[in-house]
Amino acid sequence: MATNVKGNWKEGFKKTATKGWKQTKQVSKRGAKKLAKGYGMYGAPTVGLFKSAGRLAMKPVKFALRYPGPTLALGVAYEGAKYLGKKYGRKYSFSPVRQFDKKGRKII
Repeated sequence: MATNVKGNWKEGFKKTATKGWKQTKQVSKRGAKKLAKGYGMYGAPTVGLFKSAGRLAMKPVKFALRYPGPTLALGVAYEGAKYLGKKYGRKYSFSPVRQFDKKGRKII
């Protein structure tokens, strides 16, 4: 290894390394402040929004698990309404020729 003027190469290396680390620390602290500000403005509200949405979505699920009777009744009512809608829906249908209008849209 080459030596500096004093004959001790390690001393100069230590100074350079220490200076580099100090600068890196300062720059990283500045960057961390900017990141924290960005997180506070954008990240934190989004996290809170998803947490509250998850909590709201779990309430009906918990209710359904605690009280299965009303849940089953709602399911049966939905399926029944769907069945009745299909059964007593529109009685007439268009002939295959008149199924679409001139622009190709289905006639309802």
